[in-house]
Amino acid sequence: MALRKQRLMTLDEFLAWEERQDGRHEFLQGEIVAMVGGTVAHNQISGNIYAALRADLRGSPCRVFQETMRILADESVFYPDVFVTCAALDDRDRLATAPTVIVEVLSDSTSSYDHTTKSAAYRTLPSLTQYVLVHQRVAVVESFRRTGDGWTHELISGREGALSIPALEVTLPLSAIYEDTRVSFDLTIHMGDTDDA
Repeated sequence: MALRKQRLMTLDEFLAWEERQDGRHEFLQGEIVAMVGGTVAHNQISGNIYAALRADLRGSPCRVFQETMRILADESVFYPDVFVTCAALDDRDRLATAPTVIVEVLSDSTSSYDHTTKSAAYRTLPSLTQYVLVHQRVAVVESFRRTGDGWTHELISGREGALSIPALEVTLPLSAIYEDTRVSFDLTIHMGDTDDA
């Protein structure tokens, strides 16, 4: 969840400033965006995805990160809920610049931001092969996968549904993504609903 603050900085000023802060902040082309906590469902879903990807990628050159590692995209700094990078990183790095896959878990306060602002920034990254949006009120996953010069949008739902991530040679069943949550697989009950914070 993000709350905007009207305070303009350069990227270098922001990176230096945030090192001195207790909380997390994103940086949107000069504007600081304070990050606040999410729901139990939000944390459970992102944790499920992180755990599944970490297990599947063990032994590969790719590494998965959750929430506290930043990425740089289009002169902005974001904390994705989960992302994977196959680029070499130093253990002391605080900023990743070449994510392969980015996952955001949607909420009331960030759904529009994740669908538009973040999506546009993330798509400027040459390394990015897939951007995934995970709903938390109903079991639906949106996948935007780079195909040539464009992006293919796929909507995944149902108890037998599965998210395919070809670049990582990984498939995540929706049952694993939503494990230990009360998120409904019945889309008819939730038509028109938005996601929780």
